[in-house]
Amino acid sequence: MEISAPVNPVGDMQRALECEELVRPGVVTLVRGAVAAGWIADEVVIAVEEVLKDIRNAKPPMNANDAEQF
Repeated sequence: MEISAPVNPVGDMQRALECEELVRPGVVTLVRGAVAAGWIADEVVIAVEEVLKDIRNAKPPMNANDAEQF
């Protein structure tokens, strides 16, 4: 999945929506693939939420140089 650079500047209200639109297809593909493999959708969504919490709570916070860490 190719990730393009943001168009909107930091602080712009549209930036969060831009990011959401960018990552949505990859997340949907991940969930659909796991469901196709036999997982229940709720299990997959909960697992993704837990991974995201782990990333959000990483100490020190994740930055571009740490992308391979997760």
